[in-house]
Amino acid sequence: MLRFNVSEASERTNTVTTVLMSGDHDPVKLHRYAKEKCGVVLGVGIGELQGQAFRIAHMGHVNAPMVLGVLGVIEVALNALEIPHGRGDTEAAIDWLGESVRA
Repeated sequence: MLRFNVSEASERTNTVTTVLMSGDHDPVKLHRYAKEKCGVVLGVGIGELQGQAFRIAHMGHVNAPMVLGVLGVIEVALNALEIPHGRGDTEAAIDWLGESVRA
């Protein structure tokens, strides 16, 4: 199961998303797959979250294709590594972006 490190949305930073992984799944494997197979670098958990989380940085210029690309790569990696996760996050991001990024 995946979950946000900070459960209260209003308390989250707008520059990094930290995702906690539960069970016996190693976030370093996810990190390695994303980098080696897809060319996307995810951060690993630091400090007390080492070995328990991965991080998505939102630094500098970020646009819709970048966000969707990272979310898509994470979903591909979770599937390839057979890490259980919910479905529909990428689609939800597409819906949100479609409403927020106006023509």
